[in-house]
Amino acid sequence: MAAEGTDDSYAKLTSNELAFGPLPEAEAALSEALPRANRYPDSHASRLRQAVADANPRTETCNVLVGNGSSEVLLNVLQLLPVPGEVVYGWPSFSLYPSVCAVLGMTAKEVALTEEQEIKPEALLSAVTDRTRAVILCNPNNPSGTFVGLDRVRELADGLPDGVILIVDEAYREFVDDPSYNDSHTLALERDNVVMARTFSKAHGLAGLRVGYGIASERIADYAERVRFPVSVNLVAQVAATASMHAREKVVARAEFVIRERNRLQEAFGDADLEFIPSQGNFVMVRFSAADFERSGVLVREGEALGYPGWSRVTVGDSDENDRAVAALA
Repeated sequence: MAAEGTDDSYAKLTSNELAFGPLPEAEAALSEALPRANRYPDSHASRLRQAVADANPRTETCNVLVGNGSSEVLLNVLQLLPVPGEVVYGWPSFSLYPSVCAVLGMTAKEVALTEEQEIKPEALLSAVTDRTRAVILCNPNNPSGTFVGLDRVRELADGLPDGVILIVDEAYREFVDDPSYNDSHTLALERDNVVMARTFSKAHGLAGLRVGYGIASERIADYAERVRFPVSVNLVAQVAATASMHAREKVVARAEFVIRERNRLQEAFGDADLEFIPSQGNFVMVRFSAADFERSGVLVREGEALGYPGWSRVTVGDSDENDRAVAALA
């Protein structure tokens, strides 16, 4: 059997990737940049930071962090905090969080989701102690797909003691269609204890280039940029992400397609009498085994590794891939 993702006989719906490649604007920027691959990239990623600032009202370039994926943004912010200490987050959630804590010598403090698989801000606050250095809110949460509305995020930020930073991981923000959500970038601009992190790996379709960004107060952004590994965002990542950010209407159109297809998958799961978690990401957790999907030529993320034994996390693919996922239910 061929390596995962290389065999066209399988639909690969495992990794929450976008089913489409880079936008034409990003591809054109990549072609233009390749002859300059002998040169080092802009260490400050100035054009990319300006594009991010332009796309987020009231944001200046001094508020923008960049990184080799939003993972590096998260790492660089946590590096600013004194050790030892604790990092609090909901669980199950993104598997990177405990790994980063281990690397930095921090204690990972997991707070269980509710029976509805939601993160409760009051539960996170209750877990905070004098050893807590940061709280991470994956919003929407991966792998549950649930979210916390902006008003509750604000309450969480208000309730944190001085010196504790709230990092809001909004990797899946573009796929949210619930009006109570709203993004947290304005909150990050208003307060010294909030950082918002996003990625180009999902809605922008640039997962292979590894580029992300954050928005924070000028003070936090400045210090996070100081600890960032030099030229961690390479030339092609910078130019492709900048071009993609400038084509925001097309990114929105792709996200709207994903939302429609996500709703179609969820309707199919409901019609098959399968339990699933209503999602605001580009994936759906459903109580149906990965082995049963694979028998029908569909590769999904097996749920046990994510804290959901007997479940599967199904990435929303293109129309044909989603048809195959629906057909597997029969």
